[in-house]
Amino acid sequence: MQLNVYIASASDGFYTAKAVQMPELSAHARTLEEIPEAVRSAAAAVTGQPANFFDVVIDF
Repeated sequence: MQLNVYIASASDGFYTAKAVQMPELSAHARTLEEIPEAVRSAAAAVTGQPANFFDVVIDF
């Protein structure tokens, strides 16, 4: 499943990413590079699907 995410905020050294397809999902990461894995982990926790089930696309 593809998740299009956007940076909702960037403060205190963390990025907060939100997924368009899952408005309840919120993931936090220290760097832009860490966002896809953080989103996959959060999506897995919310849905019960394995993390590798999700493809993450960051929209700027």
